[in-house]
Amino acid sequence: MFALWILSGLGITAGYHRMFSHRAWWAAKPVRVALLIFGAAAWQNSVIAWSAGHRYHHRDVDTDDDPYTITRGFWYAHMLWVIIKGNRHDDFDNVPDLWKDPLCAWQHKHYNAISIAFNLGVPLLLGVLTGNILGMLLWAGLLRIVFVHHATFFINSLAHMWGSRPWTQEHSARDNAVLAFFTFGEGYHNFHHTFPGDYRNGVRWWQFDPTKWLIWTLDRVGLATNLKRSSFDRRLRRRWSHLHERYQEQRVHWEEQLQAQFDEACARFESALDEARALHRDLSRRAEELHTEAARELRLARREAERRVLAEFREFKRMLNESSQLAPTIA
Repeated sequence: MFALWILSGLGITAGYHRMFSHRAWWAAKPVRVALLIFGAAAWQNSVIAWSAGHRYHHRDVDTDDDPYTITRGFWYAHMLWVIIKGNRHDDFDNVPDLWKDPLCAWQHKHYNAISIAFNLGVPLLLGVLTGNILGMLLWAGLLRIVFVHHATFFINSLAHMWGSRPWTQEHSARDNAVLAFFTFGEGYHNFHHTFPGDYRNGVRWWQFDPTKWLIWTLDRVGLATNLKRSSFDRRLRRRWSHLHERYQEQRVHWEEQLQAQFDEACARFESALDEARALHRDLSRRAEELHTEAARELRLARREAERRVLAEFREFKRMLNESSQLAPTIA
């Protein structure tokens, strides 16, 4: 059961979600076939239907055109949207790229056959081999499907209600490390909605995101290509913009001396970020012409500049937390 749960879960997260819905990476044909089969094993509809709904979810998040909008409450976002069809439930016009993909079209056409064959055939075979047919049908079949379903459902519901919003408050999506443990890394939902084209959901190295690690490993062994990553500059600009909005809301209530201290901290951050961006552009432009040692020194300088940017960002956040009542909202 555990192995089948992992395979069907990754079929959704690595396949349906990050590759086919967002084109955040691409895989060799054998890997794509495997992910399409494992995705069908999750019994969450075909890749075309799933991806169409998910793209509408990102485009129309928190509106009535969002197929599983949280604005209609927890239970609707969690699972009632499957029964009570919304405006975009059967609209697949936003996935022309998948219709043109022979593998996706094949999986869509034969989805029911693939799903039934996997979800009944594999547990039945395991039951014959182990002498426990009923147990395997129950655990490796039914209960596995229920568990994978609710893992996905919780991203649609709880991940839009419970957690932090460190990247933006423009939408309801939250980062939730607890959910990430049950959803193969999908719990960092505020980051994902802010940078949907990034193949990572847990962007920091220590964040639990086995889907990210799988994709990275496939890339290292030559079975994946075109891994898309949001840039350090863009991510930090996004977090800085979010934090700076809070600062601007509060600074009108502060004394002139405190305002001056924060203005100086802002200037230091902007200066450090400009330096890091300049070094990054220089390295990108001159990478081929530089000797190995010179390129290494430039990369070290860029990393040091990035560390200074992060230090200034953390210092500004510390000052803001100590000087206002906003600590819970910006944490």
